[in-house]
Amino acid sequence: MWGIALRHIFLTMHQLERFADLFIFPIVGLLLWGFLSQSVAFASSNLAVFFIGGLILWTMFERVGTGIGIDFMWDIWERNLMNVLASPITLVEHIGGLVWVSIIKVIISIAAMWLIAALFYGFNLGSLGSSLVFLWANIVIFAVSLGIFNVALIIRYGHILGPLTWIIPFAIQPFTAAFYPVSIFPPYVQKIVYFLPLVHVFEGMRYTLSTGKLDLVRLETAFVLNIFYFVLAIAFFSYMFSIVRKRGTVAKL
Repeated sequence: MWGIALRHIFLTMHQLERFADLFIFPIVGLLLWGFLSQSVAFASSNLAVFFIGGLILWTMFERVGTGIGIDFMWDIWERNLMNVLASPITLVEHIGGLVWVSIIKVIISIAAMWLIAALFYGFNLGSLGSSLVFLWANIVIFAVSLGIFNVALIIRYGHILGPLTWIIPFAIQPFTAAFYPVSIFPPYVQKIVYFLPLVHVFEGMRYTLSTGKLDLVRLETAFVLNIFYFVLAIAFFSYMFSIVRKRGTVAKL
């Protein structure tokens, strides 16, 4: 797993598109939406804080969730997957290595965004206190589950489903309440979105920023949901991989 992670670290240092995914996209997104939030902050004293905090936490999720699938797709695009599988590295270890790569990337990206947010907008992510650890953990677990789910689909149906890696996060974003409270949804939508762990994460973030207190109920609910989705993703991956192994279609990826 460390070997897989080290390989991607070296590739990121020498390939512009990977480097852009690590630094340029997160920072440009923060600058764009951060300045927008500042321009409309007069509407609410907490609006800019909620928006920038939500953007940083959303970037954590997106970078890990899409990173696993995209890094797996790189091995397919570069015709390197069979080389990896021909080595003593198992597919599970390969996916585990990609998870480590995504976590390393998101730590670096968040450190850069933390600095930019503090310098340009006076927003200190550390103001979340100890809740930041719990928020981060819940985001990473759900992102890993989504990444494993995406990889399972790619293994089973081929690289034609690769774009789902970034389509799925984009599709669920409006329902995660990342930039606005759940209360703005119609009542029947509220009942559905509460099954998304990210909803509880972002609601917990806003609660902490408003009160300075830890919302244990929401964080515990998010954790329980995350464990359920993680187990479900592992089971789905195992099922898809067993089908591919029986049919011998891995070599066609």
